[in-house]
Amino acid sequence: MTQMFADPDSEAMILVDASNAFNCLNRQVALRNCKTICPSLSTILTNTYRQPSQLFVDGQCILSKEGTTQGDPLAMAMYAIGTQPLARRLNGIAKQVWYADDSGATSCVERLRRWWDVLVEIGPQYGYFPNGLKTHVLAKPQHAEDAKRRFEGTGVSISVEGERYLGGPLGTSLFICQFVEKRVDQWIMELEKLSQIAETQPHAAYTAFTHGFNSKWTYLLRVVDWEENELKHALESLERAICSRFIPALTGQPSPGEQIRNLLALPARLGGLGLTNPISSASEQRASSRAVCAPLVHRVVHQNSRMGNCTSVEQHIKKRTRLSNRSKRNEEAKTLQSTLPADVQRLMALSQEKGASTWLTALPIEEHGFALPKAAFRDSLCLRYGWPLHNTQSHCSCGHQFSIEHALTCKTGGFPAMRHNEIRDITASLLTEVSYGVAIEPWLQPLTGESFSHRSAIVGDGARLDVAMYGFWGGRFEKAFIDVRVFNPSAQSNRCGSLSAVYRKHEQEKKRQYDQRIREVEHATFTPLVMSTTGGMGRAATTFFRRLASMVAEKRDVSYSQTINWIRCKLSFALLRASIMAIRGARSSRHRAALDVPIDLQLADGRIPLN
Repeated sequence: MTQMFADPDSEAMILVDASNAFNCLNRQVALRNCKTICPSLSTILTNTYRQPSQLFVDGQCILSKEGTTQGDPLAMAMYAIGTQPLARRLNGIAKQVWYADDSGATSCVERLRRWWDVLVEIGPQYGYFPNGLKTHVLAKPQHAEDAKRRFEGTGVSISVEGERYLGGPLGTSLFICQFVEKRVDQWIMELEKLSQIAETQPHAAYTAFTHGFNSKWTYLLRVVDWEENELKHALESLERAICSRFIPALTGQPSPGEQIRNLLALPARLGGLGLTNPISSASEQRASSRAVCAPLVHRVVHQNSRMGNCTSVEQHIKKRTRLSNRSKRNEEAKTLQSTLPADVQRLMALSQEKGASTWLTALPIEEHGFALPKAAFRDSLCLRYGWPLHNTQSHCSCGHQFSIEHALTCKTGGFPAMRHNEIRDITASLLTEVSYGVAIEPWLQPLTGESFSHRSAIVGDGARLDVAMYGFWGGRFEKAFIDVRVFNPSAQSNRCGSLSAVYRKHEQEKKRQYDQRIREVEHATFTPLVMSTTGGMGRAATTFFRRLASMVAEKRDVSYSQTINWIRCKLSFALLRASIMAIRGARSSRHRAALDVPIDLQLADGRIPLN
């Protein structure tokens, strides 16, 4: 619309809104149009709308014979197809744009009045009733009086400053400035309310910000046609509110400095939180939107209704833009990581591992186990970025000075074993769906004189592995064993070398202990499942869970990508909760008898009746 309005031949633009449009659509006419214009959708639309819809109000049934049903995913398509003949009958009078019930046109004032008259006359035939009170004409200053004279008596308002259209501003720089500033003030008020929620429900507030709230300015940045520097200046107050109010309320930490703010703005997969900076993302959002929309804008400006290869070209541009933006984020993360302290660099690398950040990107749905309470969410962020934990004890129950490194490793209280067993049980539960004879902690066959090449090999008769199953890697009768190891990457022994080298070290240790015995005595395969407490996986574990996801996806008839992401999410939350329990849990002694005297003896001595 902006480009068409800037044309020297254009004197004004008209922005039309229809009354109760989706409910007033002529259903029978729309269904007949669908048969001709879009036969592929005709059958399902006919089956859905050929009979009146039943609406229940106060126990009474009302039959709805017109319009589309609210919430129907096909409603938008049906409305567009149903009103397409109306738009075609208006062709040639003025340059026009249609989006659902919002129509617009640009031309000289005389033609716009003629276009409006025809729309008012024939629109009701299709269930389109133009509302003059909601319709606006934006005229160039020298044509404002002519527009007022020609549209007199129609109820249409005339403006020379600007108007709102599809959520964005059209008009003078002053109008756009006032529009953006008003939106920013509104967002700051909403952000304050979100910050208040973050103080008690940080996980829910974080999800609301990343999955919805930041989309408000993302959309505006894509559609507003304004000077980039002025736009960034208008967004400064919003960024200050994010840094000074929302982030401290969310994390329980002080307002971040520039370096940490840039880190938090990165996507979760790169070690950030996805708390985008509206100022730094302004130019990129605008450029991406213009590049993707260019083929469609060209056709609209030239009133070319033939799509041709427009869709495929747009898809190609989207893919290219997405890859370009992804490459920029990767480069930004790499540059930022090189400026961070060594320990934070290590934590950032751990957060960038596949599956390590799925707990952040999942919606906090409690019934699925994806929700974290206030303290757990903030502790999780402290573990992710190495921030100091609040209200921790000075010494562990074992007498050692308390630290995160020690808490994740200390065996007092049985937390490392619980963490290990949780991963084992989740894996075994999934295996029962796709494998036969799944057993937890199966005994290995006793040795009868066999010897092994590695001195660290387990040769005891009481040796057990975590899970055994049949039919996972090969045929139904081929047996396989897995053994889980969850290591603490912050432990001193795991800080040397790269992460891949640490995973490889633990995998080799497991293989030296069991691989030869499993192959030569059990005649089976062995897979070490090595994982870090942050959710990363070793090479063998990655291969194993990919195979498992493929089998589960085929069994449940869902896509592989959905299944592998779901498995990673389940494992990520399990490891995260185990780590938080290791930090906050009471390390009481396990398996200590609560009573010195057997229960049955006390019952007999006390002659306690049994009900």
